[in-house]
Amino acid sequence: MKKHRVVLILFVFGLVIFFPLRSQTTMAEETAPVQSTLTEEEAVRNAIRNNYDLRLAKVSVELAKAQLVQAGLWPNPEGEFSIRSDKYYANEGEGGYEYGLNQPIPISGRLFSQKRVAEFGIKRAEWQLNDVKRQVVAEVKKIFYQVTTLQEKEKILSFLVKTNQDLLESVKARLSQAEVSNVDISLARGELLMVSQELAEVKARLYESRVNLNRLMGQGLNYSFATVSEPLAFPSIDLETATQNSLENRPDLKAKELEEKMGSAALTLAKAMQIPDITIGVFYQSDRNRFDVNDQLISDNSRFIGAKVSIPLPLFNRNQGEIAKTAAEKKGAGIQYEALKTQVAKEVAQAYIRLAASKEIIDSYSNGVKEDVEKSVKLMQNAYLQGQVSVFDVVQTQSKFNSIEKAYLDASQNAREAIINLESAIGASLKNEKMEEGAPKGKNP
Repeated sequence: MKKHRVVLILFVFGLVIFFPLRSQTTMAEETAPVQSTLTEEEAVRNAIRNNYDLRLAKVSVELAKAQLVQAGLWPNPEGEFSIRSDKYYANEGEGGYEYGLNQPIPISGRLFSQKRVAEFGIKRAEWQLNDVKRQVVAEVKKIFYQVTTLQEKEKILSFLVKTNQDLLESVKARLSQAEVSNVDISLARGELLMVSQELAEVKARLYESRVNLNRLMGQGLNYSFATVSEPLAFPSIDLETATQNSLENRPDLKAKELEEKMGSAALTLAKAMQIPDITIGVFYQSDRNRFDVNDQLISDNSRFIGAKVSIPLPLFNRNQGEIAKTAAEKKGAGIQYEALKTQVAKEVAQAYIRLAASKEIIDSYSNGVKEDVEKSVKLMQNAYLQGQVSVFDVVQTQSKFNSIEKAYLDASQNAREAIINLESAIGASLKNEKMEEGAPKGKNP
């Protein structure tokens, strides 16, 4: 009877041990379902449509367009009215009044210069909007794959918790048959506690990452989703091409180039402001005069229509300070543009090197490292069933298997981020480039 019970326990324990080796697809089926799935393209599309930083950047474009409208407006005309009377002096009935209309006339071409500066401002605001979009898209993609990695870790750890729970129960059963010692119980409990704590931490990080992604997409913070990613593939592009593309595509570089052009237009405007506007006016004047002729007061009413021109004389203020300031700003914008070109090239080089390193790491997993560890787990489990190894050996091998799985997921995430960083550094997507598969066959990290 005792022999049958031992055989039954070993059979059940064998099922428990082999349970973790089921495919990740089976793992996914038993995890808690979520409300909807989310692809990378959907996440990016939602962010472009709803992200608050992008919406604010669009307001900046509207402000720049409003400045163009203002820059093309003429100065307003001025109306004049005056009245004269001798009522409080001689009180002889003399007096008069005058109506006038004056219009400042820009003669230096400053309106054209103002409009040109404003037009450059609109283009700069549009490129700045594209740069905000570049940064937001990169951040969305990174957090998207953070969520993806944490989802996979949650699946692995959830099944490891279940496996270690079953392992602990099996060890307890064997302990009652005096086949194992209390040391095995302690080892099983310790492994279960460690994996449970790690699972709790991953769940917390997963929730935080989902909240951050929802914020970037403009969704409710508790919107529930599961990410679905495409297989990892590396773009085939050389560093020289990547650098050249970045100089042609980076929106922040385009915006800085326009700042330099704006500086030139602003300098032209400042020089135009040396010449003040002239003022042309027309007026109507009516006077009533009284003359003493032979002791008699004779009235004389006079009416006039005239024109006048007012010309400020720029003897002291010739806008010298503004011209010097604008020239310095133009020079500074040119220096900043050259510095940014160097910075962009540096970012591309760093992203390219990181991408190459990530590909080497992923290729090392493609060469059978993960499969070797999985085989070791199977061999150790068979050895345990045959009584050749202890629970400690099984726990250690499973722990190593867990470490390799998590390391591979982290490497995949780092590779994704390397691709995203290179795309952001170039300022364009690399999906149209020739791609090289970077994940082991059958894996979709």
